Amino acid sequence: MVPAQHGGVLLFEGQSPEPSFAACRDRETGPTKTVRTYRAIVDQARREVKGILAVDVPPDPNPAAEDLSEPHSCSVLVAPIIISARTLGVVYLDSCVPNVRFHADHLELASSFGAILGMALENARRLEWLEKENLRLQATIEIEHEMVGTSPRMRDVYRVVSKVAPTDCTVLIRGESGTGKELVARAIHRNSPRATQPFMAINCVTLTETLLESDLFGHEKGAFTGAIGQKRGKFELADHGTVFLDEVGEMPLTCQAKVLRVLQEREIERVGGSRQIHCDVRLIAATNRDLEAAIQRGTFRKDLYYRLNVVSLTMPPLRDRREDIPPLANYFVAKHGKQVRREVTGISREALACLQAHDWPGNVRDLENAIERAVVLGSTDLILVEDLLENLLEAFPDGEGLIGGYHEAVRKEKMRVILAALEKAGGRFTEGAKLLGIHPNYLHRLVHNLSLRDAIRDSSES
Repeated sequence: MVPAQHGGVLLFEGQSPEPSFAACRDRETGPTKTVRTYRAIVDQARREVKGILAVDVPPDPNPAAEDLSEPHSCSVLVAPIIISARTLGVVYLDSCVPNVRFHADHLELASSFGAILGMALENARRLEWLEKENLRLQATIEIEHEMVGTSPRMRDVYRVVSKVAPTDCTVLIRGESGTGKELVARAIHRNSPRATQPFMAINCVTLTETLLESDLFGHEKGAFTGAIGQKRGKFELADHGTVFLDEVGEMPLTCQAKVLRVLQEREIERVGGSRQIHCDVRLIAATNRDLEAAIQRGTFRKDLYYRLNVVSLTMPPLRDRREDIPPLANYFVAKHGKQVRREVTGISREALACLQAHDWPGNVRDLENAIERAVVLGSTDLILVEDLLENLLEAFPDGEGLIGGYHEAVRKEKMRVILAALEKAGGRFTEGAKLLGIHPNYLHRLVHNLSLRDAIRDSSES
């Protein structure tokens, strides 16, 4: 659009007179390695941050390129490329063809192009920075783990694991049941200097107080009824390794006091024994309880809480990272298909939509159970809607056109029966549940899954 003979985009670093980057072009020969530039005009445009139009310019006595030997006068046009109130470079155009003269419209066009190019280069530089930052972050979270998910919430988890794993600090993993807290603990151990040493996991809610204490610290022969021999506990067996206490909020107070001693003194004492045994272990704990509330109730020691809560990490519930449901579901399809020796190639679009619409109160464990059932009971090479549990279809939104007539009819009939019962009960859930012959909690869940809150509210208002 500008009758230039030569052109170029020149970018500069700081106040350097030499461009750090140049994209040049000759109208006749195409791209070139150099472009004829009039340095004085380029320097002036950079210095004054404005476009410059010059006509009848004599040959530059200090050319930047070796091909400035033509004796002809030229028209020169230079427009600054501005980014964030600073001049990043210039758009340079010139022509030494007789009777070709630039004018103000050409300057305005070149200045507009320079402004647009400035925004484009700024975006390109930001993108380049983001890509480099992404590579840097990826390098910092290159950890071995068995977790599945690339959502922002899970990337945060991976980052924390990568930072705490090389240390010996105690970690408290919070999160709802089924979110994968033990997988995090194993990832921390696997990427730590203790990786070649034992990893001992114990669930504090599955054993009685006596058995839990024995399992953790061991016992001497005759310490209690049934103690027919000496036994080494998890802390002793995990020397130089890691002990993972799952559901630590359920631990009895007597055991809590002994765990606190391990953290403070690095020593244990077997049940029924008197000898202090040194043990070098890293402790990782997990809970789905509100430990702060437990402290207020007097069921959890405050001093142990502070010892455990050196670094706290919260596993997100599955409903807060729905983008991870497809890869998780496909992972479980492959896993359980292999276990039952059944070839399942994937999940149908309709079934996957149902999985993503569900709230998954049991989180990843709940999802795995649903997929395992579908793999076992399915009859085709795809997981279909009819292979899923009925409650997974309740939360599927209307109007999607993905669920077949049978399932949609069942869903609508459920909605009709529930609304009728609640209307008859005057909106009282307890009475409505009695009419339906179900527990009130289940009725609340049905109302939530079927998105009936607004319909119930409208009915009561009318």
